[in-house]
This record gives sequence, C-alpha cells and structure tokens, in this order.
Amino acid sequence: MKRSLKLMLGGMMVAVASVVSYAQPATPAPSAPTDISKACGKARDPQRCEDLQKAKETCKDKSAVEKRKCMLEAMPPMDCSKTRSPERCAAMQKAKEACKDKAGAEHRQCLREHTPKRGAKAPPKN
Repeated sequence: MKRSLKLMLGGMMVAVASVVSYAQPATPAPSAPTDISKACGKARDPQRCEDLQKAKETCKDKSAVEKRKCMLEAMPPMDCSKTRSPERCAAMQKAKEACKDKAGAEHRQCLREHTPKRGAKAPPKN
C-alpha cells in the first residue's frame, strides 16, 4: 500500500510540475532597440551583436539565397581584436571577401580553399 501511494504521489508531482512549466509564458523576441541592447549586453562584442540583430530584422523577408547575400551586405566586418584568434579571424575575412561572388556548393568550396586549417601555423608576415 505504501509503495503504490508513493508512486501515485510522485506521478501527481510530475504532472503538476509539467503543467506549471507548460503554462509559463514564452519570453518575447527582442523587437525594440532597447530590447536588443539588453539582449546584447552580455555578448563579447555588443556592437556586433546589435548589428546582427538589425541585419536579421532587415533581411527576414527574403528567400534563402537572397537572405545570405543581404546578411553579408548588412553586417560590418568583425573586429578581429576581440576574437580568440585574431590571425584566423583575419584569414576568414579575406576568404569571405574572395568568395563573396559565389553561391552554394561553389561558395563552400571556395571558403575551404582560402581558409587555413585549424591548428595550422599562420603564414609568415611579410
């Protein structure tokens, strides 16, 4: 009898917890500039985070290919001094610039060719 009572009480507790968590309102997505500032306050690069949110808002109604191009045009280049690996960041920016006129599989292949492998030593500075 005690065991069945414990199982029943445990089941009721799980059911109540799931209903309570289901009834919680979802947090709204940032829509106003002040909301974006709050959401990006803890980011490593808050300005880039805000720029990304604005670019997403600008490009949200476009198709996949058009959206990628729109995002690339709307986003300013990353500040490589704030990244873990400034040399790799600079190399990625050069690769993106070299491959910006390509799309799809051709774009991915171009990026692979122009990006140094992880862990590879940086090219000597001239």
